[in-house]
Amino acid sequence: MSTIPPPGSGAGPQPPEEGVEPASAVGGGTHTPSDAMTRYDKEKDAYHCSYGIPSPALAVLDPERELIVRVDRHSFRVVGFSIPNFTEWVAKHGDDDGNFGVELPEVWPMEQTDTSGSTAPW
Repeated sequence: MSTIPPPGSGAGPQPPEEGVEPASAVGGGTHTPSDAMTRYDKEKDAYHCSYGIPSPALAVLDPERELIVRVDRHSFRVVGFSIPNFTEWVAKHGDDDGNFGVELPEVWPMEQTDTSGSTAPW
């Protein structure tokens, strides 16, 4: 039994009209898995970014970029990242206006990853 309403029933998400792009997560509408959803946790001073719908993943410490990369357990595809101590991190890595970029590989190189439980100084 499906929990998805049949097309045209007026319930649930409807396909976009031809030539109309779905709204982004920021706009509160539907999104595609390629959309990035971001959230800043002010209480923990942490920035989170998920590529598509957040899903269970391995958390891998990336000392080069000073952040935590979330990696799919089976395919090792990067599914997002988190930046702890975000205020300090963006002061160090952002521009004068507070803008920043994070470039990550599509698939995480697990063979080059230290899984021993590193305690990075940052």
